[in-house]
Amino acid sequence: MDVIFPVASPIVIEDLLNACWISYWQPYGLLFNLKHVIWEDESVEFVRESIIAEHKEQQKLAVEWMEDVITNPIYDYIHSNSAVAKPFSAYTLLNRPRQTLLNITDHIVISILYGKQDTDHREGKFYIGQILYHLLRYHHPRFLITLCENNNTNEDISHGINVIRNLFPVFIVNSVPKPSAPDVNTYEREKQAHLQCILANFQSFPNLNHLLLLQDDAEPISKDFTYQLTRLIDDRVQQQWPSNSRQKQQPAFIKIYHPRWLISYLNPSIYLIIQLLTTSFLLTFIGYYSYKILIKRRTPLKSTEHQLCLRLAFRNIIFLPRMVTRTRICCLAYFFLIIIILILIDHTNFAWSWRSLHPSLYAIYPAPSCCLPGVLYFGQTYTQVVDYLNQVECHRKYAIDTAFDDLPRRTNLRTYLVEPNLVHHIGLYSRLRRSYINPFLLD
Repeated sequence: MDVIFPVASPIVIEDLLNACWISYWQPYGLLFNLKHVIWEDESVEFVRESIIAEHKEQQKLAVEWMEDVITNPIYDYIHSNSAVAKPFSAYTLLNRPRQTLLNITDHIVISILYGKQDTDHREGKFYIGQILYHLLRYHHPRFLITLCENNNTNEDISHGINVIRNLFPVFIVNSVPKPSAPDVNTYEREKQAHLQCILANFQSFPNLNHLLLLQDDAEPISKDFTYQLTRLIDDRVQQQWPSNSRQKQQPAFIKIYHPRWLISYLNPSIYLIIQLLTTSFLLTFIGYYSYKILIKRRTPLKSTEHQLCLRLAFRNIIFLPRMVTRTRICCLAYFFLIIIILILIDHTNFAWSWRSLHPSLYAIYPAPSCCLPGVLYFGQTYTQVVDYLNQVECHRKYAIDTAFDDLPRRTNLRTYLVEPNLVHHIGLYSRLRRSYINPFLLD
């Protein structure tokens, strides 16, 4: 006799109400995004002021901490050969160290691209201080940290910038042009800064295989960030794309961040749709046969009955066209019910909770459009990325992230995204717009 799921029972209604409640209060749930991200309500200003106050405290602590360690230089080496002319190189190295470190192949360079404007920690805008404080507190000897100053001079720099200049190698990129030089729009200058920072690091560390380029408001999420990144590179990236590989489709880069409110079922991709359907099918299968075997059977199953139930389970999967009974229709209804619940809770709240357990569970798939706060570049393909960037010109309707969307179509390189995010966006103040953003967009 078939077991019938109570499709119209109060339990189902209760499940939907619970899912709606979770979706409304859980950050980045569907209803939460509709309330806070799509439309800003009156709570935005209070949340914004709370975050600014928190940032001020964290940045003050970061500056004081770095001032204490400034007497102990962290880096005293970098490879630089000024006698050799290098194509497209327009950067300069500030305070060149005295020694050089060569023949290092397993180091990973983390370079942070920042600008001098609006970096006063007393205003809560010294985001790079928070990032460096995190990286230094949990520093790993395999990692080297460098800085790229975008459009900076020795004039009008904040105290915080002076502090970090004395801690790390600093590449001055995208210097302010002379009055006689032609004007360059902001978006093209942003692209040039990104390009020059890539060049500066790979040319200064000629044996470097991997460069992680961070924006100055992309802070590592976990104190185990260095472990997560090394495991990602060694166990996943190196296995799939070895440094000496000659595969046809090489990676241009791997993004380690994408806005959570954009990785949702409101902005679906093929990857998300497939994951939604397979997850719902799996949960329906497990739920139905658990209900049938463990709940409806009030006496323990004999081994022969247990085997029979398993055979029936697999037979139902194989012969889907025969699933016309009332019970199977109920299973289909529960399949769609689970889809609705998953959509309400959101992909990141469900999938990222178990993917975050270990780097071996991370997903790597083709990168969606938008945003470059954290990007991992490769020694074997960075020259092709630089060549591509030199061929395109950015403007208001064609920023660098949009240009990177076209990269797979114009080259043999591919762009990827790893999830869950390894860094999160803490920049509440937008220097480009000269204003504060919706605090609920921070993740």
